[in-house]
Amino acid sequence: MQILDSEKEQKIVPVFRLAFRPFFLGASLFSVVAMVLWAMFWAGNGSVAAFMYGNPIWWHSHEMLFGFTGAVIVGFLLTAVQNWTGNPGVRGWALAFVFMLWLMARVGLLLGSPSVIWMVVDLLWMPISAYFLAKPIIIRQQWNNLFFTPMIVLMTLLNALFHLIALGMTDLTTRSVSFATVMVISIIVLVVGGRVIPFFTWRGTQTEQITRVKWIELASLASSWLLLLVVLASLVLPSTVIPQALLPVLLLSTAVLHFIRFARWRTFSTLRVPLLWSLHFAYAAMIVGMVLLAMHYTNQAVSYSVALHMLTVGGVGCMIIAMIARVSLGHTGRALQIKRVMVVAFVALIASTLVRTVMIAWLPALTINAYVISACLWAMAFTIFSVVYYPILTQARVDGRPG
Repeated sequence: MQILDSEKEQKIVPVFRLAFRPFFLGASLFSVVAMVLWAMFWAGNGSVAAFMYGNPIWWHSHEMLFGFTGAVIVGFLLTAVQNWTGNPGVRGWALAFVFMLWLMARVGLLLGSPSVIWMVVDLLWMPISAYFLAKPIIIRQQWNNLFFTPMIVLMTLLNALFHLIALGMTDLTTRSVSFATVMVISIIVLVVGGRVIPFFTWRGTQTEQITRVKWIELASLASSWLLLLVVLASLVLPSTVIPQALLPVLLLSTAVLHFIRFARWRTFSTLRVPLLWSLHFAYAAMIVGMVLLAMHYTNQAVSYSVALHMLTVGGVGCMIIAMIARVSLGHTGRALQIKRVMVVAFVALIASTLVRTVMIAWLPALTINAYVISACLWAMAFTIFSVVYYPILTQARVDGRPG
């Protein structure tokens, strides 16, 4: 932390001293609003559709992928790049500007109707974030971390396609573009998770260091990137070009390789450490979600919605709450010990996953009820996070250091 001028740092409002602060808090609060509206919609209150850009299904998909998950990814990366490079991360007025662009887009898509203006506003904050991410990486020539920048640019392009769908300016479907976006996010989660979970587990359980096996790492990541390439290609190429059987094969092979990777991480040693078992559950849910998607695309044995939400709620959602709970403590100078109520939040989100997937698969007659219950459990989890972490994210570090 010697890279920063402490006196100048103290003049910055604490919430804008590093990107994780506004984006973790803003994304969490926004997801509570989004899920409460979603629950109200499925509970029969059709009037709330007026707050969903005129298209509830489109809005739910778009806002949970870009408005929520995108914000957390950007907040995490713009914070992590300072540790990677030793160069100061974006802060102060520049960070406030990016965050306000994100917030304006959320309000616009909540209260407005499809328009080019809101599309432009919503397409600005991610590429600006990509610039702030790429600059220190290029200066330090840390090329192994540069790939995160084109991933954010790619998400911006997919975001543009989402808006073109809302404006009726493309024949692409919400399902096809959302699936491609989920795959991009999944790759980011798997890469980041694969880097930090073994390290966190080793340090958190005080056991022997978890080593990397080169062929497992290379094979799992190669399969993941190939899967993403095929999914993206399917958006622009005719269906006759890509063999129909290729997608489930890649989904299954990716799941199997990541399971081999995951099996070495000593999951059972984490059962007494909520900050660890929550991460392990999320990674396992990513794997199960890909297996379920492979089953869906093979013979429709599992519904697309159930498989997708195992990946998004159980994998991405649970990974997010576990990561932001840990990162927020570490980057504010606090011990990595959570309050008991945060365990309730972790369990609530796991329950949200199981209700949205297992309950629907076993009791399809209760599908609408499951939508409502799952959304309420999600809102409960992130309400707890927001309340517990609000003072942590809006106040200066407890050790007096910058950040």
